[in-house]
Amino acid sequence: MDVIFKNYDTFYNMVLSTTMLSNALTPAYEEDAKLIIDFIGNAYGKDAVFNDKCKTIILEQLSSLGLTTDQQAVYRNRSFGMELTDQDALFDIKGDVLTKLQGLMQTKNPEINAGWFDYSHYKTYQANVRFSKIRTTSSTGNLLATRQLGIMQAIGVGCTANLEEAVKRFSQCVFWGDIPATYYLAHVYSLIGDTKKSNLFYELALLNEKYLRGGYTVLPESAKKSFSEEACTYYAIISTIKQDIIYALNKNVIDFSFIEAITSEELTYFEVMNYINNYERKDWKNVTNSSVDPNKKIGFN
Repeated sequence: MDVIFKNYDTFYNMVLSTTMLSNALTPAYEEDAKLIIDFIGNAYGKDAVFNDKCKTIILEQLSSLGLTTDQQAVYRNRSFGMELTDQDALFDIKGDVLTKLQGLMQTKNPEINAGWFDYSHYKTYQANVRFSKIRTTSSTGNLLATRQLGIMQAIGVGCTANLEEAVKRFSQCVFWGDIPATYYLAHVYSLIGDTKKSNLFYELALLNEKYLRGGYTVLPESAKKSFSEEACTYYAIISTIKQDIIYALNKNVIDFSFIEAITSEELTYFEVMNYINNYERKDWKNVTNSSVDPNKKIGFN
C-alpha cells in the first residue's frame, strides 16, 4: 500500500475523476472508470502495474463508500485511541473527494443543477448524459468540471474522442494554475505526437510541483538553469496569475475570456504581464473584443 500513499496526488486525482463520473458501480461505469484511471496514471508516468492496483482499490475496496451517508458512518465508528489502518487512510481519501464534490452543489449559478453533484444517493450512469452535465458545469468556469471535460474528451467517454478539444480544456486549467491539468496536457500532446510541446508541459508540471506549491512567483536561478527558458516563461505567467488574481482577488472560477486574451499570439511577454498585473482594469478585453474600433458594424438591422 505504500506505493499508493507515496503517489498520493496521482491516486487522489484518479479517485476524484472517477467519482465525479458517478458512484454507480455498473459495467458501463467500470469500463469508463478504468479508461480514466489509465489516462491519469499514464499522464503521471506510472506503469500498468500501478494503474491496475489503483483500479482494484478504487473499483472494489472504495466502491462501498459511495454515499455521503457512508462517509459519515465511517467517521462515526471511529473513536479516540482506536488503531486506524491503511484501509482507513484510503477511506479518508474517498471521503475528501466526496466532500469536495458536494461543494459543487453550493455553486450559485442557475445553469448548474445542485443535484448533479449530490452524492446522498446512488446516481444512474449514462456516459453521454454525464458528459452533457459536466460540459454545462464547465461552461461556468468551474475548474474541476473543465479538467474532467478534458479527460472525457481525450479518451472519448460520453463523446467522440477529440484530442484538440482536450488540449483546449486542459490549457484553460493550466493557465488558472491547475497542476494536474499540466500533466494531462503534456500527455495529450504526447498522444498527438507533438514531442516538443509534450516535453515543455512536463517541464512546467515539474516546476509547478516544486515552486507553485511553494508560493514562488520568481524562480530561483538554479531552476532557470535546469529548465528551458520557455518553461520558465510559462511558469512566470501562471504563477503571477495564481498569486495576483486567483489568490489575491479570490477568483476561483476560470476567466475564459481573460485566458483567451493573454494567450493571443499577438502579445509580447511584457504585454501579457501588464494585463495580469492590471487585471481589474479590464484593458485586456480589447485584445479579443475591442470596444475602441468605431468602424465595426453589427448586422442586426
